[in-house]
Amino acid sequence: MQTPLTTKADPIQQNALENRCGVYGWDTATIVSHKGSDALDLLHRLTTKDLLSVKPGQSRRSALTSDKGRVVDVFLVANVPEPEHDLLLISDSDNSERLISAIDYYTIIEDAELEDMSASSKRISLVGPGARQLVAGMFEVNVESDGAVDLSFAGTRVVIASDTSRGVEWIDVICESENAAEVLEKFSKAGAVEVDAANIELFRIDNEIPGSEKEYGEHSNPIEAGLLDLIDWDKGCYVGQEVIARLDAYDKVQRNVKVLISEVPLGEGTKLSSSGKPAGVVTSASALQTESGTFLSLALVRKAFLDSATVLDADGVATTVR
Repeated sequence: MQTPLTTKADPIQQNALENRCGVYGWDTATIVSHKGSDALDLLHRLTTKDLLSVKPGQSRRSALTSDKGRVVDVFLVANVPEPEHDLLLISDSDNSERLISAIDYYTIIEDAELEDMSASSKRISLVGPGARQLVAGMFEVNVESDGAVDLSFAGTRVVIASDTSRGVEWIDVICESENAAEVLEKFSKAGAVEVDAANIELFRIDNEIPGSEKEYGEHSNPIEAGLLDLIDWDKGCYVGQEVIARLDAYDKVQRNVKVLISEVPLGEGTKLSSSGKPAGVVTSASALQTESGTFLSLALVRKAFLDSATVLDADGVATTVR
């Protein structure tokens, strides 16, 4: 029986993401237009971040939680300068209907209208320390940290939004689907390295960036899912606020997101244990071998096993907490 070939991470793509600029075209992502004079106030009252201070030309990522304190979705709110009261909501999720339904449920008399643009628009992400410089050179516009710009480029409307919430330089570019290939090509010619889904997933895991329907979702609250920076504790009420506040105040959160290192790739959903005791669950797993010859995963790990170098059992595979 032949030993299966191991797929290794692409060093050129990983280097671009870490040190230069990688460009990733999403196959599916939620892109929703939210218009109306009450749209920003409504989102402020529903989600975990203070959004009233997001002025035109700015962006901010926030989480929408259920009344049980579980994560419904996480999305970037880009307050584009033109037209007036036009917000663009950008989520990693491929389930746009869930986000629209959740917001629409609480829209009663507000002047706010949602439009799903996921099918007609394309999301392109520029990731890496050279992202803003590349945008400045290509579009002749300076995008500030957590800034949003609306312009015309290559015959299409383009919205550019910076997102600092992930802990890495990250800029989302939204354009019409029919013009996406041309925009992607121009990014490549400008010096960005095109990256594939497997390599950006490894980068996400390595940088401990929580993923949609992986680390966060209806199965987790934002504290344990690594979204603590998306919560403004003094902003007042939002959906699920009381539950989340109690979890924090009484130290009831039992899990945290951690990177795991193993000699073989793990499977998502694999249960973790230590001496027969439940220790957590693998939520994201990369099948790409790193330069050091190991494999990386993300897991929701119980508090008793969070210390670095703790060895856990993943269905017979030894894995180490990083």
